[in-house]
Amino acid sequence: MVKDADTVAGAPAAATADKHKLFLRTFLQNERRLYAYILTLVPHRADADDVLQETSIVMWDKFDPAAPPTEFLAWGRKVAYHKVLDHYKKSGRARARLSQAFLDRVSEAAASADACEADARRDALARCVERLQPKHRDLLARRFADGATTQSTSEQVGRSVEAVYKSLAKIRQTLFDCVQQTLAREAKA
Repeated sequence: MVKDADTVAGAPAAATADKHKLFLRTFLQNERRLYAYILTLVPHRADADDVLQETSIVMWDKFDPAAPPTEFLAWGRKVAYHKVLDHYKKSGRARARLSQAFLDRVSEAAASADACEADARRDALARCVERLQPKHRDLLARRFADGATTQSTSEQVGRSVEAVYKSLAKIRQTLFDCVQQTLAREAKA
């Protein structure tokens, strides 16, 4: 049976394109952290690359844009963990050195450390936003309100889109610097 050119595996082309966009956007936002997690369990980069590729294939196959996972990174880690186990079973390497219990503990520690780092960054960011000038906080609140765009924000504040972009870029840099300094100070304490 020949499929219509506008369908892929029975799904309309538009739905497939939406799945691509949503999955890719979310996956790319989490790819480095997922890869770092895999590297804690698979010390050889070539093997970690293979595990990441296998993980991404499984994630793509199981991804449902109608009900995306609420914790994408946690879901990715679960998939990756099972792919790491598959990797060790297939390769036969490190069986004597790495027990299941060891992999479980390393996996939990890596996830916990990542969560702690994310919490520390989030707390630092909140404190840094509070230190911004009121007009900068207002601009951020307007721009990141539900459904807001840079265009709509520029209309609300009576400035050009380019001026709003420049202001937001400066604010982002200020926040980035503040968060880095805050985290560095807290690391020393």
